[in-house]
Amino acid sequence: MADSPPREPLLEISGLNVSFHTRRSVVRAVRDLDLSLYRGETLALVGESGCGKSVTAHSITQLIPVPGKIESGRIVFEGRDLVGLTEKEIRAYRGERISMIFQEPMTSLNPVFKVGHQIADILVTHHRIPRKAAFEKAIELLDLVKIPAPKRRAHAYPHQLSGGMRQRVMIAMALASPSPGLLIADEPTTALDVTIQAQILELLNDLQRKIHVSILLITHDMGVVAENAERVIVMYAGRKVEEGDLEEVIGRAAHPYTRGLLNSLPSNPKYENARRLEAIRGTVPDMITVGDGCPFANRCAWAAEVCGWEFPAAREMAPGHRAWCHFAGTI
Repeated sequence: MADSPPREPLLEISGLNVSFHTRRSVVRAVRDLDLSLYRGETLALVGESGCGKSVTAHSITQLIPVPGKIESGRIVFEGRDLVGLTEKEIRAYRGERISMIFQEPMTSLNPVFKVGHQIADILVTHHRIPRKAAFEKAIELLDLVKIPAPKRRAHAYPHQLSGGMRQRVMIAMALASPSPGLLIADEPTTALDVTIQAQILELLNDLQRKIHVSILLITHDMGVVAENAERVIVMYAGRKVEEGDLEEVIGRAAHPYTRGLLNSLPSNPKYENARRLEAIRGTVPDMITVGDGCPFANRCAWAAEVCGWEFPAAREMAPGHRAWCHFAGTI
């Protein structure tokens, strides 16, 4: 049997550096990030708050808040570098081929407009269809994302919907683009109860199967990653510290930070190998003071002197599975 052709990335980020220039100093929010996302796959970008996940997402859509700035790097989507495009040029991608689900729908939806009209506005802008037809299409999208009584809900204001329904409206808005190729889901289940979280994630998985969209799933929850991603990138303090297929990263985590995230997940007390929850010692470093060494060094039980001044080169643990740790594979 002939070898299958290599997959072509839909999105390829290389050497991305993003900084925020403040009065106090320069905060290097993302440092030397490389990332590839293939067509039809779900890639999870995982790490705790402040690690650079959302800044990466906003870099893709060129929506980095002031005073943030892309210092260097390339963000190639469907063969074109998005860095440096004019606002008019980036708009041809944002909302058309790249859609985003924000983590707090109540602040993303306009409180004074009915949700059906907000979805219809996107359809009018990108499809250039009459407003009445756009509103009917908005109802179809609300039905697609499994909102009950979609015709009635289309006439509701955001505050009249539950948190789970508002998140579904956000997904419907993301799908209102003519042909979404990339869906960025930035903490899509934040502030939702566990049952609704599972429903939203299952909805995203179902939609991916139906329309073959690629998903960049941004989360701090390794449990969400384990259930929904095919590949994983772990970030810490602006750096990528581990990446690989889900089974490799979950089953054979090589970086101490990744292990800490996995050990913080609860285990079932009914099983013999159940263990106590473990906390990662120490605190997240001040991003202004992070130097050129491993940013996790001050919290790592295996840290040596070299970790404080030299960021490690990638170590190949298995095909496609790499960790940026001086002692990966030996600890």
